This record gives sequence, structure tokens and C-alpha cells, in this order.
Amino acid sequence: MAFCSFDDSAALFDATPVENMFITEYMLRAPGDFVKVYLYGLMLCYHHAERMSLASMARDLDVTPEDVERAYRYWEREGLVRQTGDNPVCYTYYNLKQITLTRAEKPSEQLYNRHFMDEVRRTLDAQTLGESDYQMILDWVQVYELPEEVVIMLLSNEKEKSRTGRVSFKIANRVAQEWAQSGVKTIEDADRMLVISGQRETELKRLLARLGMRHAPSDDEKALYKKWIDEWGFTPEAVQEACRETTKGTPTMAYLDGILLRQHQLGRHDVQQILGGITSEKTARDFAREVFAGLGRTGVTPTADDLALIDGWRRDGSSDALILLAVTAAHRRAGGGTMDDVGAWLERWKRLGLTTPEAVTAHNNRQKALNTQLREIYDAAGVEKKTNQPDRDLLCAWMGEMGMSMELVLLAAQYARGSGAPMMTMNRILSDWQRAGVRTTEAARAEHDSHVRSAKTPAAQSARTQDVMQRHQYTDEDYRSMVIDLDEEDS
Repeated sequence: MAFCSFDDSAALFDATPVENMFITEYMLRAPGDFVKVYLYGLMLCYHHAERMSLASMARDLDVTPEDVERAYRYWEREGLVRQTGDNPVCYTYYNLKQITLTRAEKPSEQLYNRHFMDEVRRTLDAQTLGESDYQMILDWVQVYELPEEVVIMLLSNEKEKSRTGRVSFKIANRVAQEWAQSGVKTIEDADRMLVISGQRETELKRLLARLGMRHAPSDDEKALYKKWIDEWGFTPEAVQEACRETTKGTPTMAYLDGILLRQHQLGRHDVQQILGGITSEKTARDFAREVFAGLGRTGVTPTADDLALIDGWRRDGSSDALILLAVTAAHRRAGGGTMDDVGAWLERWKRLGLTTPEAVTAHNNRQKALNTQLREIYDAAGVEKKTNQPDRDLLCAWMGEMGMSMELVLLAAQYARGSGAPMMTMNRILSDWQRAGVRTTEAARAEHDSHVRSAKTPAAQSARTQDVMQRHQYTDEDYRSMVIDLDEEDS
């Protein structure tokens, strides 16, 4: 243990001296994470941590151990640190004033590969390189870990592409980053990247021409195209196909970017997916306009909510033909109708189990036939009212379950004429006939005459009423509710 030392908690409240020379000469051009590593290590020089390692430093800085190693290689190249141990890994920091006073050359110059730099100068020919250019080239080798021969190939390609014969290091640095991110490690890898880059530029020029632009692709346009292909996953053919949609406005790369963003969000990235999606959307819009026209709404553009509502009907099992039939019903019934009216008709038919236009038509025809028969019954019973569903249900029960003919039903209507609730009276008469086995009008008249004769005696009338009530087990409230339901009119 040292004779004198700071308290363990002193580091938190102490200060780490950083020379202005580091800030002005080194920090400004260094990658941000590399600066973090240097400063954190500098603090550890003043406040030693017993268990510090590459892994623990990486964890504290939220980077990877490889990032820490890469940062220290960078600072070693700059001459600010030196690795002094392998197991465990440790580094020695140099004092910047000492470096300035004792070294004639800049630290980075001592690490230049002279043969490599001579090759760089030959490649760039007469172009003069500044210190920052040399530093950038070394970054490609040391930081981005591109092989020297790959860097030479990169510079040569950028020189050939340049109209002036001079390499733009800003552009070259972006290419170097892209190659590093793509894992370029060999000349063959670089060749592959150059082929892809050449194809991309040709594709982009063709795309710009299709949009009515004849200029050379700008850096921003190249970045946009790269995003569509590499990040969003579109095929070049899909991007070309999406250009069709730009005819709806001013054809620009920004407009196309918005179109592709929507297709990307919908998961459409190749020609077939985009074509199918655009076609289905157009079909949906055309059908929505047909629905609007059926409701008397012309010249109205369907909204996204309208399209979603129709799509919901379809997903619920309604065919387009059934939807249009509901449109007709809504328009006829409401004198115009709304989308909500259409949905109500579809829901009503679904509850009735009517899932096809044929089923709806058959049901409507049956309803019309029942209504015609009911009007004839109403006339016979002396009733003036609209047909309604409870009466239709009764008629179906009489002629279906009871097996009564229309002649018997009309005869019962005549006998019920003048009663307070004709349909209820008819139901009682027909029920009595069913129990008596009556199947002909002659038998019905005979049964009725017998009933009339027996009903003339007050005692017989009371007994018969009690018998009927016992057979049906109706309460007074049941009787009143049945009268109300059966005589309710259609709205």
C-alpha cells in the first residue's frame, strides 16, 4: 500500500486535467467513442481501479471491448499512448508537453508505412495532400481496418470517377465507411462493391431520367437510393415501378420517397407485391365509388375510413354483389341512404343467415308473397294495417306447422272479422281446427257452426273459455302482450 493515497471515493469529486493541446490538436478530428476511451483511461491514470480491464471499461462506456481496442490502436498511432502489457492488457499514457518537446516529428509520422504512402502519392499523381488527408487515409487503415491495397483501389477508383482528376476526400471517406460496414477485407470484396456501386449509379440515372431529370446523381440522391435498396429492401425494378404513382403529382425523388415509405410499411418490396397492392387499392377505390354512386353520392372521393369500412364488410363475409344489393336496399328505403345504412342491411341479413344475393332475393320474394297473402287475409278480416313480421310468422306457422290451406286461413279470417284482435282470434280458431283434425272448408264450417251453437249458453261460453285458457296456459298479461306483438305494424 502507498504511504499516502486518496480516499477511494475521491475520484468522484476530483478533476482530471486535460491539456488544451489535446482538445485542439487531437480531439477535434478523433471519433467520439475514441475520445471517450482516452478520457476515461486518463482519469484511471489519476485514480487507479484495481480490477479495470478492456471488458469492464467497455461495459462502463457502453461500447464493445473491440471498440476499446480499436480506440487505443488509434491513440497509439497518434503517439499519445503505448501498450505495455498483454496479459492483462495495459496502456501507458504520454504527457503531451513531453511529446512536443522531445520529438521533432509528429507522432503519427513515425507510424507511416512509407511504401504505402508512396503508393498513395503515385495513385493521386499531382494532387497535393495535406496533413488531414494523410490522417484520413490512415484512419481507413487503422480505424476502419481496410487493407492498404483496398485503400489504393478505392483512391484509384475515385480518381477515375472525378471529372477534375482530383479525389474528393469527403466522398472517398464516405465510400471507405461503407466498405468497412460491408465487411470489405480483400481486393475481391472491393471489386464486388465497385460492381454494385456502378450498377446502382446506372439504375439511379435511369430512375432520374424516368422522373424527367437529366443531371448527374447528387450525393443526397445516391444516399436516398441506397436507403431504398439497402435499408428498406426494395428491388431496383420495384423502385422503377413505384414511379408510376408519381404521375399523380410532381415527380420528384422526395415524392417517390413518400410513396416507397408507404409501400415499405405495407411490406411490399418487389414488383409483384407493389403491382398487386396498387391494383388492389385502385380496385377498392373504384368499388367504393360504385357504392357511393348507388347511394346517390357522385363526385365524392372515398376516404381511408370508407375503404376500411368496405374492407371490413368483405372480411365479415359479404361479397361485392351482396354489398351492392345492400346499397340498393339502403337507397330505396332511406331515399338516399348512408354507409351506416348499408352496414345495417348487411348485419340484418347476416342475422337471418342470408349470405348471398340469391338467398336475399329468395327471402325477399318469399316476404313479398307472404305480404300479398296477408293483405288478402286483412281484407277478409276487415283489418286496415301494414304487413308486419309477427303476422308473417303467424301465417308461416298456420300454413306450415299447422298444415292449413289458404282457403281455411281466409275462412278463419272471415270468422274473426269484428273481433278486437283479429289475428289472435284467427290463431285460436285455427289451433282449434288443428286439434279437431279439420282439413277442409266443409269440416271447418261444420266445426264453426257447432261452436256457435254450443257457445250460445252462458255456462258453455264460460267453460269453453276456461278450457282454451287451460290448454294454452296463458295469463292475462300473456294475452295482452301477444295482441300487441301480433298487431304491430312494419315501420
